Amino acid sequence: MVEFLLTAVFAILILVGLLIANGYWWNWYYSAPSSQDETFFFEARDGWKISVHRYRPVRQSGALPVILCHGLSSNRYAFDLPGTASLAVFLKNQGFDVWSAELRGSGMSAGPKVFFSDVPYDWEFCDHLENDVPAIIDFVLEKTGASKVHWVGHSMGGMLILAHLAATPSARIESVVTLGSPVDFSGMRNRSIDLLLAIRPLYAWLPISPLPFFGRVLLPISHSIGRSLLGLFHPPNIHPEIARKVVALASELVTSNKIWLTFGRYIEMGKCAPENGKSYFDGLDRSPASILFIAGSQDLMAPKAISPQVCAPEHPGGRRECMVMGKETGCMEDYGHMDLLVGKRSDKEVFPRITGWIQENDGELLQQHADSTVASSHSQCQI
Repeated sequence: MVEFLLTAVFAILILVGLLIANGYWWNWYYSAPSSQDETFFFEARDGWKISVHRYRPVRQSGALPVILCHGLSSNRYAFDLPGTASLAVFLKNQGFDVWSAELRGSGMSAGPKVFFSDVPYDWEFCDHLENDVPAIIDFVLEKTGASKVHWVGHSMGGMLILAHLAATPSARIESVVTLGSPVDFSGMRNRSIDLLLAIRPLYAWLPISPLPFFGRVLLPISHSIGRSLLGLFHPPNIHPEIARKVVALASELVTSNKIWLTFGRYIEMGKCAPENGKSYFDGLDRSPASILFIAGSQDLMAPKAISPQVCAPEHPGGRRECMVMGKETGCMEDYGHMDLLVGKRSDKEVFPRITGWIQENDGELLQQHADSTVASSHSQCQI
């Protein structure tokens, strides 16, 4: 009996070791630098070290700076993946001063290791919301001297800024674009999510989430898997090598298990909210910021990235618009969760919509246009 138990324990340790080694090997294999011009480090409101990466504009447009914020267990590579179109570089080439932020535990920000760590393992959504987001906004405003910023958030990165605006309507945010950011968690269940919720007691005691490690195991066939990877991609709209890079580079290998469990609770509750509390998005109507909600027609991770409530034509707050990216709405491709950023035609179909929204809602650009129009009118009168 003792020999059997020792053999079982030894086999489990070997299996866990191979799983960890496999994850790090893929990270090493696809390792490549992103193309930022500068990297800065500063502290969140609770002292956690945060990184932000600057992409200086190729020409000065006078526009307000743009903050990019990644989603759950992701990092800067979501916006600047080697070998494919980069939203960060695209905006830079359009004359925007771009700042790609990495939340705690992601990318070059302070984060835990598998076995030994000098930072906690157990952060969650509210830590990002209360400590990271305000610090990122304040840092960019301080460095640029701008009066406001634009915010483009993918998945959780969009949820965070919506919750921030709901809690602080006067926040210095000029406009927002959310990409695949769920605003309603009711009815989001599918077979993959049901399975994860069912086995939650088995991994609830773990300090780090095991999901990224299992994702690395599926990496060689990640491009052809739809529902099995929680709908991360719409397979027809992703090149195989790009899908592998997304899993290897743009998703964190070691991340908080608590935040994954928190999102499981959101799905069970049907809303993004603290336990026994109101939705983090309550109060968003009061914000004067202009918000564009972009959803993928085949996004299984965020099937409710838009809703009738946020898309109401008459809105007491700032301008609101919703857009579904898919063939039924005139696109050449149907878009999944990550496809919005790294799909085959993202730079042709999605990125221009983001740029257009920012330009249409940038007070500095509009004022420059008005001033140039007046100057041109005066010049014509003098001729």
